[in-house]
Amino acid sequence: MGHSTPNLTSSLVSFSEEDIQQVTRFFFERESFRKTSAQNAFFGKIRTIQKGDIQSKVELVTIGGGWVTSVITNESLARLGFKKGTVITAEVKAPQVILEKTDKEPQCTAENRFPGNIARINRGRITTEYVVRIADGTALCSLVSSEISRRLDLKENDPVWVIFNSFSVVLHTD
Repeated sequence: MGHSTPNLTSSLVSFSEEDIQQVTRFFFERESFRKTSAQNAFFGKIRTIQKGDIQSKVELVTIGGGWVTSVITNESLARLGFKKGTVITAEVKAPQVILEKTDKEPQCTAENRFPGNIARINRGRITTEYVVRIADGTALCSLVSSEISRRLDLKENDPVWVIFNSFSVVLHTD
């Protein structure tokens, strides 16, 4: 912009909360693909930790405002140094992600449930990959057998619920 310092230029530029979330999500998604094979990653801060005798329940509030619940061992909790407010990544491998073809929130034992719409389908002979876009714009991937895929008869833009258990969520920090 021709100003003598970046500070002067930055005083003329403003970012909405939505802009900041979009930039942050882009940065974290780019970084996650560089470091892991898991296609499903959530980034955010630890909201709560409920410590048990062997394992602890850790709740993450995501950049988009959603919650992801994980259960990890107390040993892992101590080794990773997790505490409330710690910025972490929660990952779920695609085969652990279940799709439910319903408009209503499913009644099930999985703690993590997100409504979304199918954005892309990649059909193979053995497995089918579904990419589901949830409300905050996050893309989640699910792999199912192609036989089950034929039975479900899901199409692009169909509403589904993305479901995964808290024991399927791996937490890490850099």
